[in-house]
Amino acid sequence: MRTIIYHYPLTVPAGFYLGAFLYTVGWLSLHLLSGAYEGIYQKTKITEFIRTLLVTLIGSLVLLFFFILKNPQENNIYYYKEFFCLLVPVFFVTLFIRFVLLNIALKQLAAKKVSFNALLIGTGKTAGKFWRSFDETNKNSGYVITSFLNTNGNKDLQLPGEIRRYNNLPELKSIIRNDTIEEVIITVEKNERELLVKILQQLSDTDVNIKITPDAVDIISGAVQTSDVMGIPLIDVHSGLLPSWQKNLKRFVDLFISILAAVLLSPLLIYTAVRTALSSKGRILFRQERIGYKGKPFIIYKFRSMVEDAEKNGPMLSSEEDERITKWGRVMRKWRLDELPQLWNIMKGEMSLVGPRPERKFYVDQIVEQHSEYKYLFKVKPGLTSWGMVKFGYASSVEEMIQRMPFDLMYVENVSLLLDLRIMILTMATILKGKGK
Repeated sequence: MRTIIYHYPLTVPAGFYLGAFLYTVGWLSLHLLSGAYEGIYQKTKITEFIRTLLVTLIGSLVLLFFFILKNPQENNIYYYKEFFCLLVPVFFVTLFIRFVLLNIALKQLAAKKVSFNALLIGTGKTAGKFWRSFDETNKNSGYVITSFLNTNGNKDLQLPGEIRRYNNLPELKSIIRNDTIEEVIITVEKNERELLVKILQQLSDTDVNIKITPDAVDIISGAVQTSDVMGIPLIDVHSGLLPSWQKNLKRFVDLFISILAAVLLSPLLIYTAVRTALSSKGRILFRQERIGYKGKPFIIYKFRSMVEDAEKNGPMLSSEEDERITKWGRVMRKWRLDELPQLWNIMKGEMSLVGPRPERKFYVDQIVEQHSEYKYLFKVKPGLTSWGMVKFGYASSVEEMIQRMPFDLMYVENVSLLLDLRIMILTMATILKGKGK
């Protein structure tokens, strides 16, 4: 099309293949960040139309301004022609292919070739009423209620016989695991607030979608947010969840900054490793199991700041006056140099730049015993720094961990890229002032 606009013969110019590669990577990156490649069975044609239009507009505008700035002309009319010659075919071809794939997915859902197990929680009366409405309006959603957890022992259940029935709330996690549940729908009445809190606390570190049936107050107050106008309105419990584009952008930023930091700080990393080796006998890197995203354990890496076998008598938290900390270890902790190996954890996807600091299971169990809401922190990936870390630094006791917890809970409930940026700026200020502990 550009050869037609400029009236020159179709040839392969210098740098064509590199340009074609970068062009392809650019479009794929934009679509990836927008969430285009996630959950095809949860997509609708309307949302895909809007998503595709926005991404093609952004991509085409970026290319337009790139060429205008690269080769400025007195009359940019040719650039505008190129813009529309790019925008129109890219949009319609992309949309056509996506609609073809969506039609295939919708047919699979309608034919029950693809389905997702759902667990219904509530009393016999409310559950039966909800199931009838759900069965009538969600036949092609792909979600099938396969299990029911009764919260009041009522035997008068108006549910199909093939639905598995349970009565013991403490077994909730094992039910989800054994029945391969992907969606949990809670129909508990709002006046049973204590029961609702117990259910949500048990679900806080499970990898399932959680929805709650609303009442009139929820609908009027705007708590119900849904784009499915044909289905039953439900409150989506999404604590700690970012929109797809923000989640993907957060991961991209994590990966980009961690790799860039590892390269730029490589002399500092080498110097710190050598000083650690010379400061005292023992390994340079300290490895320890921590509890991370969705309550799953992972191995965290740090430069060793204590003497070797500092915990030979069992888990012990450190304090500013801890004699086990080496002289060089105190310097590292002051400037947070000991945390630098966690850039590898971020690259692996086990951690993020910003998120609640991960703790050991030994201490997690103690905190959860006193404050079960601590498990909500597992909704997001643990971070190199956090809101609580900025306020308290290293926790020297379980009590300090509990003091730090409200800030991390507020982060989970209000997670955003802007909040991440603010926390990173505060962290950098703390490091530059040497106020770490």
